[in-house]
Amino acid sequence: MTGNEPTNEIVLGVTAGGGGAAGAEMEHDNPVAGLFDDIEGTPGVAKPDPILVAKGVRRSFGGLVAVDVDYLEVQRGAITALIGPNGAGKTTFFNLLTGFDKADTGHVELNGDSIDGVASYKLASRGMVRTFQLTKALSKLSVLENMKLGAKDQGGESMAKALITPLWRRRENEVEEQARGLLDRFNLTHMSDEFAGTLSGGQRKLVEMARALMTDPELVMLDEPMAGVNPALTQSLLGHVKQLRAEKRTVIFVEHDMDVVRDISDWVVVMAEGRIIAEGTPESIGKNQAVVDAYLGSSHDSALDFSDDDTPSEASDA
Repeated sequence: MTGNEPTNEIVLGVTAGGGGAAGAEMEHDNPVAGLFDDIEGTPGVAKPDPILVAKGVRRSFGGLVAVDVDYLEVQRGAITALIGPNGAGKTTFFNLLTGFDKADTGHVELNGDSIDGVASYKLASRGMVRTFQLTKALSKLSVLENMKLGAKDQGGESMAKALITPLWRRRENEVEEQARGLLDRFNLTHMSDEFAGTLSGGQRKLVEMARALMTDPELVMLDEPMAGVNPALTQSLLGHVKQLRAEKRTVIFVEHDMDVVRDISDWVVVMAEGRIIAEGTPESIGKNQAVVDAYLGSSHDSALDFSDDDTPSEASDA
């Protein structure tokens, strides 16, 4: 026994060789370093330059209220993690923000403009794209073809223009060049002609993230990007997420792995029972009593340790 007294603190990023080292081979500048130092970590706190604002967003299914968010601002150019216990409403909230579901009440703004009721494909053209926990690759198309589907302004999609090759050939060549460039960036060039259905789960995650970048987005929303990915590819994915921030893109991601949250996020938003119960930096959020209560109950008085997996457990002093 160490004799140390237990504390009400969530331990983030303590696995040896885990999330803290993930992506270490890809070092990127953080353009928002220090931005949150003087921001009070309370639910609904204002940010210096929000790209996304949600007000009074509520969604219920029968008698169950899945999401009830009073107010949230997401800082432009930062990586924001959305965490919480299973069933907290994280993915439902994602669906409401990205147009894949419709809120019962509430208002969402992107770059100061209302996006209420705007379809997801129109949001993509306005700079907001998302990936899914279960990847959406078209398995019977090649990796390169999957990539090309993500590009905007393709004249060949028009029935009239499709019949006249010169009207779309130049743009088609530009799209293919862009797709091959992104595949090279994600180390997938050797897979470009393979059917997407033959890829591993981690490779599909890489393809989906790369395809999202075909739209040159401002805001990238990732739903559990590391779920089911082996450690080697996890490191690669983490490096690519950091690269998005270095390019001054905004990232919001849902994640259960607290090592990942500690390693790459600038700001953390915590949901429980559909509501936002806490916001703060990764360092401060683990000491937040409301977060400890949400994971383990208000009567719990020991440290919370996420070191080995995504299942909270008591930290041992043995």
